[in-house]
Amino acid sequence: MHPDARRARRQARADALRERAEREREFLRDASHQLRTPITIARGHAELLRAAAPTAEMAEDSDVLVHELDRLGRLSDRLLLLAAAETPGFLWLEPIELEQLVVETARRWSAAADRRWLVDVGVEGVVIADRERLSTALDALIENAVKFTERGDWIRITGSGDGVYAVLGVDDGGCGIAATDLARVFDRFARRPSGRTSGTGLGLAIVRAIVDAHGGSVSVTSTPGDGAQFRLGLPRFTPFGRSPGYDGPMTIGLAASEATAA
Repeated sequence: MHPDARRARRQARADALRERAEREREFLRDASHQLRTPITIARGHAELLRAAAPTAEMAEDSDVLVHELDRLGRLSDRLLLLAAAETPGFLWLEPIELEQLVVETARRWSAAADRRWLVDVGVEGVVIADRERLSTALDALIENAVKFTERGDWIRITGSGDGVYAVLGVDDGGCGIAATDLARVFDRFARRPSGRTSGTGLGLAIVRAIVDAHGGSVSVTSTPGDGAQFRLGLPRFTPFGRSPGYDGPMTIGLAASEATAA
């Protein structure tokens, strides 16, 4: 095949992939926006019904309704975040102290979940990242760990450095992940078999989307019955004592998928 023809075919495939990704993002954005208003209205009416319930049984039924509407609201918000993850301006980068991030995250969650919380920061330094998005990713990992552990089980939040990469970790001593499920835990709507409260199936997909937007990596290892270990690798890390290669906030202006296609 002539080189020009091969280039044209590659370009056509890249264009098709870009168009498909944009259609998916538009669908997620539109679906999420369209869901928000009716969910908010329905939740308001459900709360009114709960407040005016003449019997305890009707109040309990209203509680179920409010709970399910809350779950739909979280699903809508997460779909919207996933849709935004590959758009320009998704990240606002600023210097974040690694130890402070880990300690504050552990402090927030220790008040919310009855687990044995452990913190291990092996190196102090600054990572250039989006604070809100990174906190969202960490929260999703910890929420997952809480879901698959029992009261009194341990959860460890770690921070370390590997060259120019900051490495954040969330480990737990819970039930672990089956080998057949490891390859798909970061997929959208992937759910691990469990008798516990079900989630949206989007938490770990959001983790991967946020880390990908930072140009980083995410991984998991696990042995059934012996917990799970999640690791986030983030570039633009500078240990204390070394001159930083970055000196102020900025926005990320190009989606990762668009950069790849280009």
